[in-house]
Amino acid sequence: MRKSFTLTLSSGLFILLSALVLSSCKPKGTMKDANKAYEKKEFNAAAEIYKDVAKTEKNRNVRKEAYFKEGMARMMNNDYKDAYKAFEKSLKYKSTKGADQMDADALRYMGEALKLQEKYAEAIIKFNEYLAENPDDEEVKRLKEGCELALKWKDKKTRYVIENFKKANTRESDFAPWFLEKEGLVFTSARAGGMNKAEYGWTGQYFDDMYIVPMKKRRGTVSFDKPVLLKGTVNTKYSDGVASFEGKGRNMYYTQCNSDDGKGLRCKIYSAKKIGRDSYEQPVLLDFNSDSFSCGHPAISPDGKQMFFASNSTDGEHYGGWDLYVVNYVRRGKTWSVPLNLGPTINTKGDEMYPYVHTDGTLYFASNGHVTMGGLDIYFTSGSGQEWTKPENMKWPINTGADDFAIWLAEDKESGYFSSNREGGRGSDDIYSFTMNPCELFMTGVVRDKATKAVIPNATVHIRTNKDTATIVLTTDQTGAYKLPLTRETKFEMMAKGPEDAYYFDSQKEFQSTEGVECFTTLVQDFELEELEIEFTVEGILYDLDKANIRPDAAQILDDSVVAVLKRFPRIKIELGSHTDCRATHEYNDSLSQRRADSAVAYIVSKGIDPDRLVAQGYGERQLRIEKCSCDRTDPGNVICSEAEHQLNRRTTIKVLDKNWKKVEPKAEEAPAEEPKPQQNNQRPQRRTPPPRRR
Repeated sequence: MRKSFTLTLSSGLFILLSALVLSSCKPKGTMKDANKAYEKKEFNAAAEIYKDVAKTEKNRNVRKEAYFKEGMARMMNNDYKDAYKAFEKSLKYKSTKGADQMDADALRYMGEALKLQEKYAEAIIKFNEYLAENPDDEEVKRLKEGCELALKWKDKKTRYVIENFKKANTRESDFAPWFLEKEGLVFTSARAGGMNKAEYGWTGQYFDDMYIVPMKKRRGTVSFDKPVLLKGTVNTKYSDGVASFEGKGRNMYYTQCNSDDGKGLRCKIYSAKKIGRDSYEQPVLLDFNSDSFSCGHPAISPDGKQMFFASNSTDGEHYGGWDLYVVNYVRRGKTWSVPLNLGPTINTKGDEMYPYVHTDGTLYFASNGHVTMGGLDIYFTSGSGQEWTKPENMKWPINTGADDFAIWLAEDKESGYFSSNREGGRGSDDIYSFTMNPCELFMTGVVRDKATKAVIPNATVHIRTNKDTATIVLTTDQTGAYKLPLTRETKFEMMAKGPEDAYYFDSQKEFQSTEGVECFTTLVQDFELEELEIEFTVEGILYDLDKANIRPDAAQILDDSVVAVLKRFPRIKIELGSHTDCRATHEYNDSLSQRRADSAVAYIVSKGIDPDRLVAQGYGERQLRIEKCSCDRTDPGNVICSEAEHQLNRRTTIKVLDKNWKKVEPKAEEAPAEEPKPQQNNQRPQRRTPPPRRR
């Protein structure tokens, strides 16, 4: 099975974790020479030889193959634009016997080249062309899914502000940042001026060394000096880097690669104790390393009890090219436990590398085996042993179509550094810094009249949260709209009220929450306010037979339906009407209904309502809701009604008499009248003249 090109996109990544070849290959113009250069991972040289062969070779089959292999070599060296052109030229030559697979692969790699340039829509087209002939290729389906997600993620607003950390970056690879609070930024670089002048044939760059960008703080301002090599013996003639620090930086763990046979190198993890400000003791080889496979990219936990790392070991449980493992520190023996593979939730058929453990225990890592935006993407997960949550992609703009890897985050996760070979950088791999803008969340809505659906300007929206005792009050604009900024992880309750000069009932919404809501989301909460009617029925006010006293259940209804309305609208004056059914005599019903109206008004006055705002009116049976229940035996159309129908006629009504009632103040030149005594429940409330009896 062909390995994805994303295994080799980062020069820094494979300088440390692949076989190194020190020889230099110059173009010689034959397919044999080109193939040798390719096998030695001298991809620049190989690509140029393949290109020359394709231009000069007369055999069309050889030219087709040369263009295809040129594309492969350029893909391996991150030259996706020219790789696409080479594959495209290869397809122009008709397939010969046995070349069908080459054409299919060319389509696939053209899709990958487009994806790695973030030309996602075009890449999807190429992947679809490939899948039309190879519908069962799960790897290409994964590549296509990554394009679809990338288009979705890039369309969303982001909190991230990303900048190239120019102080550390050169034309060569600069990657794997780790920030030490009192010292500066430690990183790995393939720049000139390191410990070894030899070049790596794959990239033409020098071998890696570890550097620090010293930090200065003056009057609250942070500045960085020029990078300098870490002192001591931690840098060697081969590749050294990807450092991780325990605690405040006293112990450093890193990858060192060396060779005993001259054919390649094996990478191992070392530790080194700090001496002074920027020097380190003789490195110590950790005991879980092996001569039969490589280990690298150590990530020590904040408490120093665990270390995560990448390895290409094929011993025991393994899933892909590079898997992530964990070891525990055994204090009694001052050794490390047997490495444990983190399992299939994290590890894939591809490569998982560059782990990093945040202070809160979250594990970050880079992978090209999960669904990615391009090459390596950064993911995060939580758990322990082999039990982990499904890794989450950090999405754009942390991840791009290029390789994005080796992240470091501040304690609040609002800032940090990471590595990428994305477009616009200064060199091959660059270090980037990031900060995060505040998380913006909003609640918007419109307040409308429930009956007419017309917008209500100058209505007020009241918000109470679980994080603030004060109530926030907003006023709607001329379109009835409001807009409220919200905070994350907050529960809140909302209520809308009509304007002061209008007569609307309040509308309250149950508690809502912004828990789990993505930043830059605008929630919508509309309100419909019910206007106070000129006349309405208060349901549920019941009296004992032939009685007029207010029962406890009726008192509660009066509190909720009448007293509350009068307090909500302090300028209205109402008539409280009491109605009976048709049974008993007219005179009796008139008397009973008036006594009941008087009792209800007296109760309302006892709740602090000015008696001048109230009129008690007994209607007896004069205004039946169901007129057929008139008990008039002389009427041929009259019928005997059920108890339920009689109950509908026994009711209490509220009629608004005046919406602008005002208590008259005494004139200045007149002596004020004697202060009236508080009205008692047995006082006779104001009455209206009964309407004439219906004939």
